[in-house]
Amino acid sequence: MKKILIIGAAVYQLPAIQRVVELGYEVYCVDYKEGQPGFEFATGYRVVDVKDKENCLKYAQELDVDGVMSWGSTLTLPTVSYIGERMNLPCMPISTAEISTSKYLIRKKLTDCGLNSGGEVFDLHSWEEVDSKQYVVPFVVKPCDGSGSRGVYIVKDEAEIKKAIQYAFDGARDKQIYVEPYIEGVEYSAEAYASNGEIHVYSIVKTEFNWTKDYPVYKQTTYLGISKETEALITEEVRKATSALGLNFGPINFDIIISDADGKPYIIDVGIRNGQNLIASHIVPYSRGVDELNNSINICIGNNMEIKPKRKEYISSRLLIYIPGTIEEIKSYQNLIGKDHIVDIIMRKKVGDVLPHYQTKSDICGWVLSKGETPEEASMYADKAWERLKEYIIIK
Repeated sequence: MKKILIIGAAVYQLPAIQRVVELGYEVYCVDYKEGQPGFEFATGYRVVDVKDKENCLKYAQELDVDGVMSWGSTLTLPTVSYIGERMNLPCMPISTAEISTSKYLIRKKLTDCGLNSGGEVFDLHSWEEVDSKQYVVPFVVKPCDGSGSRGVYIVKDEAEIKKAIQYAFDGARDKQIYVEPYIEGVEYSAEAYASNGEIHVYSIVKTEFNWTKDYPVYKQTTYLGISKETEALITEEVRKATSALGLNFGPINFDIIISDADGKPYIIDVGIRNGQNLIASHIVPYSRGVDELNNSINICIGNNMEIKPKRKEYISSRLLIYIPGTIEEIKSYQNLIGKDHIVDIIMRKKVGDVLPHYQTKSDICGWVLSKGETPEEASMYADKAWERLKEYIIIK
């Protein structure tokens, strides 16, 4: 039986760990502390920091693994490639894995290679460098090692510059930050997959996030507001970026802004990993008929993959965010799946859980996914499904 080592055993790696078991392989994990959720499902594990390349390699060699991978994380990629190269296992080049952990290096590489950028991109390593730079307002300042919106500040007034830079430094683990132009426009996420010289753009997803009185409306819909012309522009920019970064091994997730000024796509972030918030795990399989997780497992052990999309359907995913309180009851909801355009319901909370005022995705009850003949229809059905599920999740 083949053995696969997964670097990381946190909640983001859990789907990969469980899938490897379902596929009939042995799965082993490393992570920095006891009690990580993935350890419960693993054939075996060792408590090792995912950044400790040598001890992770030692464990992989003791097991004589047939493949090494991660899922949902860029922090783990240098260790994955380090083990892969030393054990002659399929992996992305370590030089590519190293750049994946720096948002600045990725952004600078794309700018230097002539992709749409909007202006100069530069980094700052200390306060001593701050006054030596010129800042064109509006701009965005971010941690080089950022995750999500941590440490990100949009500067629209010169009076905010010092405050914004301090905020970014405070959010940077390695105390390195960078400045990039601010692009006014509509933001999308594009999910792509690269292997053996093939690049497929699986989905272009629009995120909608708007606060109501007690909670936000948080929704993602494939191809919403995207014309065929814009889709072609995004696809071409993604292909250029993939080539510029030398990516040829697995999933890539792009954050893109379609500029209000010129209608061009501007790539503002690249995650050399699968898209989160159900993009890779559910939205892509339901909309394109491609299983990214199976492909990522197969690629790490040298198996054949099915990476070409089989269809194009419109899916909308709405996060189940309701009023703060304690979940008193969750009524049986499984019979709703397959009816009224609902394709799936993923519940992550249980009776007795306390729901705080929404701050992060750890505060949500789950997701509901709906399908429509058009993106607009899929979005409408997701809203209706969200309303229906309010009757099934009783919060006091």
